[in-house]
Amino acid sequence: MVVTVTKPGDFVVCNLASLSLGKIDVNDRNEITELTRCAVRALDNVIDLNFFPVPYAKINNLRYRPIGLGVSGYHHMLAKNGIIWESDQHLKFADRIFEWINYAAVEASCDYAREKGAYQFFEGSGWHTGSYFEKRGYQSEEWLRLKEKTAAWGMRNGWLMAIAPTSSTSMLAGTTAGLDPIMNRYYLEEKKSGLVPRVAPDLSPATFWKYKNAHYIDQQWSVRAGGVRQRHIDQAQSMNLYITNEYTLRQVLNLYLLAWEQGVKTIYYIRSRSLEVEECEVCSS
Repeated sequence: MVVTVTKPGDFVVCNLASLSLGKIDVNDRNEITELTRCAVRALDNVIDLNFFPVPYAKINNLRYRPIGLGVSGYHHMLAKNGIIWESDQHLKFADRIFEWINYAAVEASCDYAREKGAYQFFEGSGWHTGSYFEKRGYQSEEWLRLKEKTAAWGMRNGWLMAIAPTSSTSMLAGTTAGLDPIMNRYYLEEKKSGLVPRVAPDLSPATFWKYKNAHYIDQQWSVRAGGVRQRHIDQAQSMNLYITNEYTLRQVLNLYLLAWEQGVKTIYYIRSRSLEVEECEVCSS
């Protein structure tokens, strides 16, 4: 059992938003930067405009001004770009995209600090000392300039990136949920109101084989991708593991150990398959 002792004010609040990666041109850095900056400003404004039913929540928000910028449509993005989940190309692609998002988020928060003032506990923080950048290995000239900029002007927000699950909202956006691979190319999802048909977005002959079902994917690739993304995420990411009923406890343990080795902060759910026999969707016609 894990016990966490808190004191008045240490009350975490979710100020969340997600970039729909499957709906934007992720190869256009300017587009990613513009959307990220808009999202960071909007989330920061939520802190001042929101109503807090619990006093501790207000205290924490005003002290640290934490936000959680996340993403949805991850598998949608990979499929649209012709990238197979179980590939090194996937890892390199994710590393680049999330570094771009994080850079834009950090720079935006720094600019807004110059405009409105830094959060209360900026001095002595990892942003101020530069340890945030050092422990992530951000050594390029671009990142070093940003490191100096944040030390000089401060940060508006103490926390920036968090990947939340986005199942229902991704349905409304017509994309895939959060960071997860799709369950099936087409299936019925059970909601409180009944069964909702789901089809992989932009499903076509070109994307069909890029949409590999979650339970058929080697989960080591999912964990490794989580490790690549975690470098650019200062909080946690909601990532699930999908296993078949043939998995042994040792295999599950190995996935957790790999996640620890890769620097993944959290694993959300482990989802196994139904014991019912399902017809092969590729073979049926």
